[in-house]
Amino acid sequence: MPYYLCNKDVDNKGRHEVHTRDCSFKPSVSNSVDFGYFSNCQEAIKAMKSANPNHEFDGCYYCSNACHKG
Repeated sequence: MPYYLCNKDVDNKGRHEVHTRDCSFKPSVSNSVDFGYFSNCQEAIKAMKSANPNHEFDGCYYCSNACHKG
C-alpha cells in the first residue's frame, strides 16, 4: 500500500500535487505534508480534501497518474 504526501505549495492551477513517498518528483521534506497509507491516489485525495476542504489536489503525472488532471 503506497504512502502519500502532497506539496505544500500550489501549482500554476492552484492545486497541491499528490505524490507517493517513493516518487522521484516528490517535493522536499520541508515542502511536503504527509498523509499516510492509502490503497490508491483516489482514496488519498479524498482524505486530503476531507481534511482540507478549501484546497484542491492533483495527482502527480508520474506516480499518481490515475488522479492527474493536467
